[in-house]
Amino acid sequence: MVLMACAIAAMPSQSLTAQIIPSYDPPPPTDPTIRGNNCSTVAPEFLSSVPKKVITTAAYPTFLFFVPTTTARQVEFSIRDHDLKSIYRQTFSLSAQSGILRVVLPTEPNIKELAVGQSYKWKFSIICDPQNRKIDDFVVGELQRVSLVDAKVPSKLALWERYRAFEYDALLVLDLLRRTNPRDRLIQSEWESWLVRYKFGDLKGLPAIK
Repeated sequence: MVLMACAIAAMPSQSLTAQIIPSYDPPPPTDPTIRGNNCSTVAPEFLSSVPKKVITTAAYPTFLFFVPTTTARQVEFSIRDHDLKSIYRQTFSLSAQSGILRVVLPTEPNIKELAVGQSYKWKFSIICDPQNRKIDDFVVGELQRVSLVDAKVPSKLALWERYRAFEYDALLVLDLLRRTNPRDRLIQSEWESWLVRYKFGDLKGLPAIK
């Protein structure tokens, strides 16, 4: 993967530029989980130890995405429940060409917290043409929230999901640490080690996005 060592940024959440985009239901692509090259050098990626899947303890989870060099100036993030009902959908403006973007499901009155044990579908889209959403570059995946407290003796599967939840939540803490302590070499080294361990080594040179 060829990357430019420059950052893409969504501005801080309180100043993100939200734009209304009509609802759409694009036809399924050849690969239903990822697509790139319509306006991007490569497909976007979701940062997780489990490809395209989030298992978290958070009621309002956070997501990390790699956005490649692109001519697009908008991205969109959305979550739907198992009935495909929209939970959250928001567009954000891009201020540069490539980097790692942190997207947080906001705690707002009109957005319900995610239910424990429920399955959700998320989608991260690079909007190549706002008038033709069928050519978006995108990555899609699954989300499940798990509880740390179980009245019964948890099964092996439940314990495994709990472990994955801790693992993902720990990644988000590490990302936050590197953003708030950019000169800390130990934190940066731990971050780069995680990227290499889970096959994201090409992203090591990208700075944290504020």
